[in-house]
Amino acid sequence: MKNKIIIALIVSFLVSAATIVAYRFGMFDRIEEMAYDAKMKLFRTTATPPRNIKVILVDDASINAMEKMAGRWPWPRAIWYDLLDFLSQGGAKVVLFDIIFTERQDERNDGALTDATRTAGNVVHSMIVKHEGEDIGLQNNLQLGRPLPAEFLQRFALRNLQGNMRIPAAERSNDFSLPIEGLREAAKSIAVVEFTPDDDGVLRRTRPLREYQGSYFPVLGLAPFIDQSSQISIRKNGIQINDRFLPTDATGNFLINMYDIDRVEPISAGGIFASLQKMREGDVENLIVRPDEFKDSIVFIGVSAVGGADLKATPLARRTPGVVVHVSLAANYLANDFLRPPDRRLTISAVLIGVFLTAGFVFFSKRFLIRATFPFLMLLSYGAYSFYAFKFNMLVDTVPFVFATVTSGFLSFGYLTFTEAIEKRRVSQLFTQYVSKDVLNEVLHNYKEYQKASQGTKVELTVLFSDIRGFTTISETTPPEKIVEMLNIHFSVMADIILKHNGTIDKYIGDAIMAFWGAPVRMKDHAEQAVLAGQEMLAALAEVNAKLREKGLDMEVKIGIGINTGVATIGEIGSEKKKNYTIVGDTVNLASRLESLTKEHKTALLLSEYTHEIIKDRIACRKLGNVKVKGREQAVDIYTPGDAAKSS
Repeated sequence: MKNKIIIALIVSFLVSAATIVAYRFGMFDRIEEMAYDAKMKLFRTTATPPRNIKVILVDDASINAMEKMAGRWPWPRAIWYDLLDFLSQGGAKVVLFDIIFTERQDERNDGALTDATRTAGNVVHSMIVKHEGEDIGLQNNLQLGRPLPAEFLQRFALRNLQGNMRIPAAERSNDFSLPIEGLREAAKSIAVVEFTPDDDGVLRRTRPLREYQGSYFPVLGLAPFIDQSSQISIRKNGIQINDRFLPTDATGNFLINMYDIDRVEPISAGGIFASLQKMREGDVENLIVRPDEFKDSIVFIGVSAVGGADLKATPLARRTPGVVVHVSLAANYLANDFLRPPDRRLTISAVLIGVFLTAGFVFFSKRFLIRATFPFLMLLSYGAYSFYAFKFNMLVDTVPFVFATVTSGFLSFGYLTFTEAIEKRRVSQLFTQYVSKDVLNEVLHNYKEYQKASQGTKVELTVLFSDIRGFTTISETTPPEKIVEMLNIHFSVMADIILKHNGTIDKYIGDAIMAFWGAPVRMKDHAEQAVLAGQEMLAALAEVNAKLREKGLDMEVKIGIGINTGVATIGEIGSEKKKNYTIVGDTVNLASRLESLTKEHKTALLLSEYTHEIIKDRIACRKLGNVKVKGREQAVDIYTPGDAAKSS
């Protein structure tokens, strides 16, 4: 038990340490992201954003419908004048372009878009701030680290902001792309649209605010809710924006609680332009899209057409219009629908609990069913909890706990399997020289019980002593090699009979055999089997003597057998260097004394009254008298089976 406790603690500490180190170094991130995506698909495919968030998509149908009027994509920027006018008529609250206008097209089109932006007064345009490596900068002739225009900073950089974002130097933005001059001056606000996917190319998170040389700007999804007067505080575990707290993870990223594109219910830009055409023709009854659908709405304009190159991978779909990411962030803010990142303390605590409980149950549960099912049930429960928690916007790390529990269970079972194999071999070696194969199989099947029994216990059993008559005279007149040959023949036949009756051969004492029944395997009929074995041993003397004659050995073997039943102490007894599995006690002594009395009473087999009391209804016996043996105060009745052979 002490060794098992030590091994269980070693396994638990090693697995816990390995799991925590792997967790802190992000080795589970990829698998955890897969679990995260599964949770998203389970709970977020039916989530619906607030109704006052609208999405206008330039889809393939729009591009095909507008080809005669506007030509191929990208469209002339004057087209957007009509769309902004349509939204203004409908009373849209704010319009956000997830389309960047960082390069000039021509004076007429650029001017039309700028005028429409200025006239609407509620348009947010997009900018890009990003990190470029020095090699990319040289290759593309980029001037990295150049400052933003002073007037741009004056107008759009956030002012009422406390705290700083902890951004590694290798990730700090050193390049930017701004809307064309004139357009940015006409815009209500400028927001960042650059998102960095995870290593597998999936967009799951973003920094809500983007920093460039100490100045901060909102991402597009937060732009409707942030202006120069907004109170913003950057904290260790999140960002306070007005009355909303956006929880962030250890890297300062916000996990976006995504919405499915179908739940966003996008409106095709082609439908709006078709409705505009009908309105110009005087048909205001059969409009595909009515302007008042956008009243007091936050309107995002994006591209879903294949040629628009803005299809992104999200946890919900591999080809999602990029604007949906911004829409999801805006909906999260508006509905206070924020996903809380995993609590590292909870994850580490769960790992420790899982590891130690698993090792404890595997090592110390007596029932195999409990050992096998407990880790599985614990995994199932924790997995269900991690998924259920997601329903309430709490993200729980799943993989570290699963890894730690499975590894702990595997190592614990592995160790027990290895040590049990060693213990089984030891028990097998202990008993194989004493018992039959059937008994040995039973011992190995319940080896732990018999391993304990080998350490010492009291058992009711039946003991048999067998001795060759006149062996001293035979040994004096026969060469030693003939004596050994004779004993080997005799012991081989007798041992087979004892093992046939599921007896245990204790030892050979010169020309004597000591055997017992009732241990290591408990048996109800141990007395009967011992007597039957004794009778068969007497009958087998004819076979023994026949084999001796075949070998040319001029001798005849006769034996005496004493049998007694009672309680004896059984276990491995001996010195540190040599031990035997044997029995000791008065029961053994009496059986030995009875064997010595067989010659005196002219019978080959004597039973004590204790054995006779058990077998009297099954084996006929006759009483020979009452004797007082050496070492016992109380006399004992002795019996012999009715057909026991007489010895001279």
